[in-house]
Amino acid sequence: MSLDFFTNLWKKKDLSAWLVVIRLLVGIEWFMAGLGKVLETAPTFPEGMAGTLGFFASANPNTWYVNLINNSFLPNAELFGYLVMLGELIVGITLILGLFTNFSAIASIFMNLNFFFAAAHLSPSTSSINWMMAGLGFVLLLGYGSKTVGLDSLIGSINYPLYRIFVDWFGFDKSMKAVK
Repeated sequence: MSLDFFTNLWKKKDLSAWLVVIRLLVGIEWFMAGLGKVLETAPTFPEGMAGTLGFFASANPNTWYVNLINNSFLPNAELFGYLVMLGELIVGITLILGLFTNFSAIASIFMNLNFFFAAAHLSPSTSSINWMMAGLGFVLLLGYGSKTVGLDSLIGSINYPLYRIFVDWFGFDKSMKAVK
């Protein structure tokens, strides 16, 4: 990677450069969220997860998700606290490095949908940020150009079969033109 990429970023007309910028921004967002939990609340975040989950379930309009919280998450609240903290850090680091971008994008989508169903009823801003981040996760997953500058391009296209599965599932052929 040379500095020419960054110098010419504003002049490029292809999507690859902008998908890399989106990947970096989403990665930084995840990393900072996870790092905040580790540095500021590490001893208390996982231990306080039961209270947080109980609060999320108290007025949640999604009864199926309330049942999931009560039956699966609450009995293992501390474990899920550590999983959230580590998941945010790992997804952030891998997106910043451009390593296993497809898997990181799927994890990002999964976490954002969970956060949406857990807390979207609390405020419109919580709802919209989770939809926006999940949407950006789909862009990173389906946008092949998001892997151009990063470790994915160095280790080869091992994620390509997963990319093909999603592209084919949405009805696109190999040239990315809609199938009639």
